[in-house]
Amino acid sequence: MKTSTSTLRPLDLADIDSVLTEDEKAVRETVRQLCERSIDPYVTEWFERGELPVARELAKELGSVGLLGMHLEGYGCAGMSAVDYGLACLELEASDSGIRSLVSVQGSLAMFAI
Repeated sequence: MKTSTSTLRPLDLADIDSVLTEDEKAVRETVRQLCERSIDPYVTEWFERGELPVARELAKELGSVGLLGMHLEGYGCAGMSAVDYGLACLELEASDSGIRSLVSVQGSLAMFAI
């Protein structure tokens, strides 16, 4: 039986990093930093209040880093890959599924239909 010499990484049990490009890792890191700065410190309070009082400001920030419609082309959208979109959604979901839904609905249901 062959034993692995790689280190077990709890946040990457499937070793996804081994198949990602540096650009894809950068997308993930950008979204992770946005979540750490603008979502994680406040999400408990938003949940307890049952509202997202900074929806407009947060949407502007999500848009400024290219998350809104990121997998679409035209109309100022980034036209990024499905992998980039999936990584971004994974990071958003880790912080708050409602915020991830906001990004998905806006890009996939609203903007795609338009």
